[in-house]
Amino acid sequence: MLRRIAVVISCAFMLALGALPASAATVRLHPFAIPGVSGIRAWGNYADVGPKARVTVCVEDTSRSVFGAAAVGLAFSSGYHQNAKVGVATVGFGHSQCRTMETSYKSHLVVEALSGDKNGKVRQRGQLKRIY
Repeated sequence: MLRRIAVVISCAFMLALGALPASAATVRLHPFAIPGVSGIRAWGNYADVGPKARVTVCVEDTSRSVFGAAAVGLAFSSGYHQNAKVGVATVGFGHSQCRTMETSYKSHLVVEALSGDKNGKVRQRGQLKRIY
């Protein structure tokens, strides 16, 4: 009796594994840090998803003296003629936000972070960082 139950469970497990879609396969994430500015923490990751790249950019406001925080990722074609962008912004101390895009431009990825004041002006810009 126990042997039959074990066989049934193992068959059901194998059937369930075979029924998973191709998108359920493991995707390797490549995390990166975005050079921050005072009062901001920015990070992200990217993954190859077939013919496209999935890029996620996140930002967190870590200082009460910073009104708003933003980060942007720009993906370019090989000749830098075409691009796709993902941007994220948050307002308020302790708040964080993430945004994701899928793009076919997989040749270059550049990221940057910046902070803003309460008048809507850029307070401080970080350095551009080339991820790939």
